[in-house]
Amino acid sequence: MSDVPPISIPLPELPDELMLDIFHRADASTILNARSTCRSWRVKLSSYDFQTTLAQRWKHHGCSLLMHFCYPSSLMNSVDWVMRMDASSGYTMPFHFPFLLTYEGWFHIIGVENGILCIRYSSMGKKSYLLSWNPVSRKSKIIQDPVYIFQPDLVYLYALVYFPSTLDYAILYIFKQTSESPSSSLSIYTSFRRNWNVIITCPPYVVTLDATYVTLGGSIYWLTCSVDDDERRSPYIVCFSLLSNTFQQIFIPRQALAHCYMLMLLNQKVCLASSTHDEEVFSTSIWHVAVTEEEPAWTRLFMYNGVAPLFTPAIFVDEDIIEIKERHFEEDGVDDSHVSHFHICRYTPMEKTRRTLHWVEYEDNVRIRSLHVYHETLYPV
Repeated sequence: MSDVPPISIPLPELPDELMLDIFHRADASTILNARSTCRSWRVKLSSYDFQTTLAQRWKHHGCSLLMHFCYPSSLMNSVDWVMRMDASSGYTMPFHFPFLLTYEGWFHIIGVENGILCIRYSSMGKKSYLLSWNPVSRKSKIIQDPVYIFQPDLVYLYALVYFPSTLDYAILYIFKQTSESPSSSLSIYTSFRRNWNVIITCPPYVVTLDATYVTLGGSIYWLTCSVDDDERRSPYIVCFSLLSNTFQQIFIPRQALAHCYMLMLLNQKVCLASSTHDEEVFSTSIWHVAVTEEEPAWTRLFMYNGVAPLFTPAIFVDEDIIEIKERHFEEDGVDDSHVSHFHICRYTPMEKTRRTLHWVEYEDNVRIRSLHVYHETLYPV
């Protein structure tokens, strides 16, 4: 062994701008490891500007789909599962939650935004909790379920909403204290106050609610309908702003009325998918809703058709539409034997083409509970 020490070559010092550009191009796991070993960059890599730049990159180039599958029977909630699939290639990958379920346990995905999952779950089937979780950093926060604070008769909605231009989020909880109450109530949990002390009385038009909401710019939008006329329910959109704590009612125009509706986001715009269907085909129109303080403006962007007997759950990824077509069959000669088919495809409106991402079949009566877009970030919980 030589006693001569090796020659050390001094490494050049890279400017901060170049280092930031390198980190912007790195994946979230690499940046997380760098944060744990390099203290001098902790503040820079935890800043809002860096976090949002990384989040925007993953939104358009590295997003996944989270599909929550379940059985119709409430007795089998403990065996629900989530499939994670790449939105471009259709490649599936394992996805495990940071909690265990017994045979009486259950979970619901409240929302997915900025790489953070908000989940309501019960491990034993008795007491439930809310969980905010970042799968990349593996950090999570358990939040008290407001159902044990207010003890309402009717629970309508849990929702996850981010404040604009911040790393802070809010969880909304809409309920009725008693079934005879004339109006609903809204309680708000925020990541900086960490309590449910904010309570707002909802206007009368906030009635039955749809869990497939969308959020944009600190506001949440969901579909509901009037229950005054049982023969013809009039659908409309409810908007709530976190910044002003105000509600807004948006009626769907006559030309956009259809059989089924779904709210979607396209290029930071709130859109309504209105679909008509029969036993074999469906026709869907995508409407842009320009929400203003006065009269909202409606513009039809495009229309597309497809073959499916049921309403097709859909969500935008970039400017393409992810469709999940499900079919259910009963096998002849076999009692209580079902087969469920799920065809997941990506439709490009500009080219009017579809390509299959994934095809899955289950030898049982299986349903899809929810569909979410997920992208890796380093947002705090």
